[in-house]
Amino acid sequence: MAKRSCWFNPKIVVSRFNGVVDEEVDGIVKVMEECYSRLAPHDVTLVDLYVFDRSSSLEAFLAKESSEVDVASAPFDELFFAIHDAWRGTPRIALCFERMRGLPKLVQVGGIRHEVGHSVLHGSLSYYFLSLPPGLLGLMDRFSLSLEYATNLLYLVSIAVKDYEVTRLLHERGYVEDQVAYAKHLLTVSEDDLLAWRMAQGKPLAEILCLTSGLKAPGCAVPLIFNKTHGEEINRRLKESFSYLPPDYSSLLLKVLSEDFSRLGADTLENIEHMTNLIAERVINPLLRG
Repeated sequence: MAKRSCWFNPKIVVSRFNGVVDEEVDGIVKVMEECYSRLAPHDVTLVDLYVFDRSSSLEAFLAKESSEVDVASAPFDELFFAIHDAWRGTPRIALCFERMRGLPKLVQVGGIRHEVGHSVLHGSLSYYFLSLPPGLLGLMDRFSLSLEYATNLLYLVSIAVKDYEVTRLLHERGYVEDQVAYAKHLLTVSEDDLLAWRMAQGKPLAEILCLTSGLKAPGCAVPLIFNKTHGEEINRRLKESFSYLPPDYSSLLLKVLSEDFSRLGADTLENIEHMTNLIAERVINPLLRG
């Protein structure tokens, strides 16, 4: 039986950790309820909200959950203060106040709405347990890649695709200023980015993982480069976010983002397969051949 799309707000079940203040939680819930209302109709009837005061507690929680459900998971980058998953079959949003405090209000709101968008578009297990597409399977055979390595690559591509889809949806529904602020916050070259690339250089397998993981934050920004008011600035920030890479690599990633992501359709699983095959052909295969 097909799901019935909802015009009403889902029930938000809140779990608090580390002595979180009720007033802060109430503000988060208010932002989420308004966003669910604007994104209606959708299939979300229930969402779990996990609120942490300390970053270390959230990171430990995510590591434990990832291990228990056996789902690939990337490190919780310092620029991100919120995350969405559906590892237990229900949309779940986790927030860290330690990382949110001190950020501009517009960035905070943009990040919360981003996770709401994930719960609307990607709130089921089918978006987390993915099959390896033909392009990646071919590379496994040709270059003797391990299943773990290929699975990690697929996961990294999938989160970039899903982030692109969320910003596209929010922008279409009129969320512009907050999504621009959030994208600009993410398009920051961190010390972790620089260190990861320095450690990966000269090691093709490590370089590929580094380049693919670098698509996540830009994926959030790509739908905004076509905005008449903010597009030029976002495009400039996008290019600057790859400034630490060799020109050939940065040009390649920018082309994939600006041209190929913008052609993605409405089916998330088809989008993930298409982009994985494309990145296998344009990024992974040339680096391993070289």
